[in-house]
Amino acid sequence: MPLLKRKAFEKSAVSEYLRDDDEVFHCEITDEIFKDYEEYCERVILVNSMVWTCEMTGKNNLTYAEALESEKTARRSLKDFPMELRIPILYLATKTKRCSFAEMSEDVFNFVRERFFVGETVEACLEGDMWCEAHVLSVTAQKQRPDSKAMLPPTAYCYEVEQFAEDPMEAGQIGTAPHDRVRRRKGVYTRDKNRLFLKQFVAPGPVIGVKKSALDKYNIAKVNFDQIFTGSPPDFPSSKKLIKSSMSPPSTSKLPAKPGSATKLSLNKPSPDKKGRQESMDKFIKKTEKTEVKPKAPMDPAARKTQQDLVDKMRKAEELLRQRKEEEKLKKKEKNALVMAFMKEWQKVKDDQELEDHKMLPKGTVVEVDGISHKHFGDFLSVLEFVQNFSEILKVKDVFHNELDMETFRKSLTAKEHAWMFSELVQMMLATIFSLQEDEAEEYNEKKGIQESVENEQIEGPASTMRATELATKAGKWAQTYLGTSLSKLPLDPTTVSEVLRLHLLSSGGAAGARCAAWRHHQRGGYSSADDPALQLRASAPGVLRRLRTRHLADLPMDDKFLILQCLMNQILSYATVRDQIEEKIEEYKNLKQALRTLQISERKREPQLSAARVELKKETAQKKEELKLTGDKARQADEQLAEAIDKLKKESDAKRVENEKKNKELQAQLFDYTTYLGSDRAFRRYWLSRRVAGLFVEAGPEPRGPCRHKPLPPPPASNDDVVAYVTELYHAEKEQAGSDKENESAANSRSGSPKKPLAHLNGLAHKLNGVDSTTLHCRELLLCTADPDTCYVHGKGDYRPQWWVYNTEEQIVALIESLNKRGLRESELRQNLEQDRGNLVEYIKKCPLAYLTPGAAQSQPQIAPSTRRRIQPSLKVPPDCSLSEALELSLRDHILELEEKIFHGCLGAIKVKDREAWRGTIMLRGYDKQADYLSWGPAKQFRDDYHQPDGVLRLPHDIDKSEIESVPENKYRDPGHCLEAARRNGVKAEPEEAGAAPNVVRGLACALLQVAQAIHHKYLKRPLGLDEKERKDREARNKPLELEALERWEVSLLESRSWAALALHLLALDSSVSWAASVLNASCRVCRRRTDPDNMLLCDGCNKGHHLYCLKPQLTKVPEGDWFCDQCKPKEKTPRKKRKLYIDEQAEEDLDESSESFDAEAALSLCGACGSGGRLAAQCRACAARFHEECAAPRQRLSRRFLCDACSQPTRAQGSQRRCAAAAITNIQQYAREINNRRISSDSEDSEYNSTLVSLKGRKARGSKEPSPMLNGTANKGRKSKEVLNGSTTRRSKSLTNGVHEETRTGKKRGRREMAEEVLHTEALAQLLRDTMKHRDSWPFYEPVPLDQVPDYLEVIEQPMDLSTIKAKLESEQYDSDAALLADVALVFTNCYNYNKDTHPVAKAGLRLEKYVNKRCAELSLPALPASSTEEGAEEDDPPRKRAKHN
Repeated sequence: MPLLKRKAFEKSAVSEYLRDDDEVFHCEITDEIFKDYEEYCERVILVNSMVWTCEMTGKNNLTYAEALESEKTARRSLKDFPMELRIPILYLATKTKRCSFAEMSEDVFNFVRERFFVGETVEACLEGDMWCEAHVLSVTAQKQRPDSKAMLPPTAYCYEVEQFAEDPMEAGQIGTAPHDRVRRRKGVYTRDKNRLFLKQFVAPGPVIGVKKSALDKYNIAKVNFDQIFTGSPPDFPSSKKLIKSSMSPPSTSKLPAKPGSATKLSLNKPSPDKKGRQESMDKFIKKTEKTEVKPKAPMDPAARKTQQDLVDKMRKAEELLRQRKEEEKLKKKEKNALVMAFMKEWQKVKDDQELEDHKMLPKGTVVEVDGISHKHFGDFLSVLEFVQNFSEILKVKDVFHNELDMETFRKSLTAKEHAWMFSELVQMMLATIFSLQEDEAEEYNEKKGIQESVENEQIEGPASTMRATELATKAGKWAQTYLGTSLSKLPLDPTTVSEVLRLHLLSSGGAAGARCAAWRHHQRGGYSSADDPALQLRASAPGVLRRLRTRHLADLPMDDKFLILQCLMNQILSYATVRDQIEEKIEEYKNLKQALRTLQISERKREPQLSAARVELKKETAQKKEELKLTGDKARQADEQLAEAIDKLKKESDAKRVENEKKNKELQAQLFDYTTYLGSDRAFRRYWLSRRVAGLFVEAGPEPRGPCRHKPLPPPPASNDDVVAYVTELYHAEKEQAGSDKENESAANSRSGSPKKPLAHLNGLAHKLNGVDSTTLHCRELLLCTADPDTCYVHGKGDYRPQWWVYNTEEQIVALIESLNKRGLRESELRQNLEQDRGNLVEYIKKCPLAYLTPGAAQSQPQIAPSTRRRIQPSLKVPPDCSLSEALELSLRDHILELEEKIFHGCLGAIKVKDREAWRGTIMLRGYDKQADYLSWGPAKQFRDDYHQPDGVLRLPHDIDKSEIESVPENKYRDPGHCLEAARRNGVKAEPEEAGAAPNVVRGLACALLQVAQAIHHKYLKRPLGLDEKERKDREARNKPLELEALERWEVSLLESRSWAALALHLLALDSSVSWAASVLNASCRVCRRRTDPDNMLLCDGCNKGHHLYCLKPQLTKVPEGDWFCDQCKPKEKTPRKKRKLYIDEQAEEDLDESSESFDAEAALSLCGACGSGGRLAAQCRACAARFHEECAAPRQRLSRRFLCDACSQPTRAQGSQRRCAAAAITNIQQYAREINNRRISSDSEDSEYNSTLVSLKGRKARGSKEPSPMLNGTANKGRKSKEVLNGSTTRRSKSLTNGVHEETRTGKKRGRREMAEEVLHTEALAQLLRDTMKHRDSWPFYEPVPLDQVPDYLEVIEQPMDLSTIKAKLESEQYDSDAALLADVALVFTNCYNYNKDTHPVAKAGLRLEKYVNKRCAELSLPALPASSTEEGAEEDDPPRKRAKHN
């Protein structure tokens, strides 16, 4: 029952005189009934007030319900209290001498908690780590001196225990276990349970005892201590009150006790067992024995006074002594409090440099890589790590076959014989960047086609950044302008990579289009052009690009090489594709960490779950026995089932443990693969793991680490295992140090401004070792700050930074872990990471290639067998007796000579010098003789090599006239890196260039290459520096000059080159522009099919096919003058033919007569230009407009729009004296005559037989077939038709058809107006139509010409390809005279699409949709509709009911 204000609570009694109709109030909490409502309310308020106390636990300030709940909980706890401990605890309680229950309970608990009593059930471990339940049989103690009464500690006892067997019928294992191998189950015996148990049996009083009822119940009086434990019973200390009362003087004392007397003071004396105790004055006062009865003699007043004075003095002395002890006790308490506060502060995690208890870190092996300094070793490892992690993106195996290893990379950086490897590495990175740029362009142009952005990216930043972006944008156009090829398409090899790299670094960071900039901002993490690493490299280290203009990449200093590699790596890391891969790896790492954390939590819960399941099974078995009252065999069977169930649980738990350990190792191994940075130590040295080079690397970097401390840390006290003693000693040492510092400071201040000197340096008492004092030496050994930047290894700068070490043995790793400070901010994290990955780390560092990292260990390290590596053929060979620059020069000279020889022997041109062999010999001897006064080059050959020097410098002779000076043009060309060229920087001259790349030698080879380029005939030059066949013929038709602007720009940039790489790049651009297919060296004889004897090879001027002079019939003795054509290309001789009468219908004959009468000139034009007869004229000469039969035209040019008749292809002066302009005038007159005749024919009624024949003749060719359909309306053609019919059906589409549907008949007047409208060219409307069409989503198949490498049979089906880009180019170059001409080309695009692709193909479907859209836009822009496609016309002819619907 809860106590009310610590008193028993009595419920109100129910009245005996209650009637059935009385109104009562029931309090549910206390189960009381009240008749008075006010009493009921008072009771409700009372039970909800916090004035109740739990009767069992003594907890106060509770409500009635809380007190009841506390009592229930206490009863449940008492029910689980072990029976084996009740008697020992009550026995020990009787031995206590305490006035307070709390003190008594604490004494008993402190004795019992680490001691185990006979018969108690405990957990014991007799073998290995297996803890099993057992009961204590006996207790033994270690030997003790007989006269010693001190209480033995708990560790002095051993226990004989018997473990419980799995089978209850069998005896368990018996053994003796020390104190640390015995324990109680968790929660069986606690301080709260002990207090609660004792509270039920204690009796209040001056000394807290045990109730008599409890003593009788448990028969405590008959219990001996030897029965429950061993040895003598413990002697518990007494309460202070009892000590005071026992030491008070007896009542028979002659001197009465007074307040503050010496008798009272004696109560505060130490216990009798302590030495130096203070005794009371009472023993000096004579006491009268009760047995002696003597008469009292009167005391002399003087003696009484003396005695009283003596007592007062003694009392004062005791009072002073008491006060002194209290002060000392108070000081000691304060001192202990300060020590504890210092210890609490000492135990906190602090900066490593503020800790004094450091251990010396083990020294690793110093890294000494041949040719790689400590300054560059970090970059060296980072490049290897980058290539290893992104090998798939870089396609490393395509370049190095095996992966790039440490030794290969080192040789490529240091040895000139392996310089090609470094070039290959840079080529690989550049190729990756160009590939990523193309992927990025395809991605942001997806669904919209590749379009040039009109708006430019707006760069926000300082003016210098905007200027750099502007220059980069201009530099990005240099390759296309002067080499005719985009930067990403330039050839990459060891001879050109330096120049391509320079152009790439100069053009990086240029402004992008608005759509591209927005895409980069969203997909590349807010990236803009100002963030480009190359732009930052140009701003921070412009000297790299200046040196790269004149030197080869492999000839640069080591600093420049690593700057370039780091820049390229940073550029690759900025692309969206690489960022996606990095994010995927980070996500995988997070998932692995989460899986490992979940597994560890599951493993921690496994043991408690097993214990809980075991207890639950035992409870269920006990409950089953109790309910079913099982005994005998049934009880034994239940116990066996329990043992089997527990064994099964244990096996499952063990299996789960093994599985968790296996998964844990796998996850840790996978996480270890992602680990690169482990942490840093007290000296800010970083610890790295490289996946390409095994080993734990330690880096002391050159980065700033802040200022030094004001003073070094004092030497710590001697190490002690006792932490409290160590901290106390450290506290006193720091206090003394602080006091001495104050004394020194005050003494220094008292010397009236004299300079302060450390006391250690006075009178030469400083202890120095090799010029360094002991404190500095001690701090250096421990890697602590010495407070002096000149001697500090942590904050100072010297030869000791940067530096690298490597740990490669297990002993080094173990020593490193033990030496790291747990209280350090950095070292604690490093230690935790090392301990976590210790197993994987030890296995990994065994693979450390110490032979390559340390020269001294080269012999002990096993060498790699040569057979395991695949040998790579070097792409650039450098002889041992020459430098890399000389090797490049010799290679370039060989290339120039080889190019000139191929051009000369291939009959593509001849160099314009007096003696070709002398010119070649001079170049072979590393010289140059141009064999001319000067060379002219550039636009209109206005520049001269003797006047115009690089960078716009003019070097004119002194005797030149002023008028001539004004006429000399200025060369305004500037290199894209001219803004980086500076003669001085901060007043210091630039570094002198290497002598290997002498400007005069480079200039001479540039002139030699210029002479080779000018030797090539222009007709053998193609794109990018020449003109293709189409452009050349267009210019000839328009009488435009055949000037090669691209070649002129190439010449300008060639003469400005300063390096071998730039010359090689120009040479390869020229080589790719030569039509080598026209070379004699590549021609094979058409008769004997051999390529031998190129000197006697004769090329046809029509097909460029070769023929040996002696293979021809008749044989030729020399190359004929003028043009020569083979049998296939030679035009047939005209043979006179007789005119035949052709069979035609009468109606058609009448129509022909009428037309011939009206205009006889047109009839003359309807005859074949070769045989002179009529019929189906399938070919038309594009020069003179003469028509020919298919069999009369040249077989090679049959049915071609570029067909030329024999008269036009081989004009002779003897046959006609007209000039070309006269022939053109005649051609225009003939075309005008045909147009007039066609207008007359089209004005006739469409219901006539002639017009029906006209429509029928306009049939399409079958898909894939080149021959026209021989059927006409279901019957075979009989004889050739007249010229009017054939001209109307083959050369021009019928005006009566529009997209396969007949139009209404119109008068001749209206027809003429329509043709006049078609001849008008609406440029703006057509341009808008093309823009809208090219933006349409279905325009992707028709955007650019069909790539023949992907569709090799395209030209076998399609005779005249056409695409939208070509139409746009023709419109911009003003090649269209009317709207109908452009729309005819657009219709040709769709015709080709339908002829090549099936109707179900996606390209054909896209063509149908796009054609419908074009017709719709034509109507909106007031343009004529598209002409009918061939498939639509064919559909109308073959199957008129199923013809295609009209597309509007």
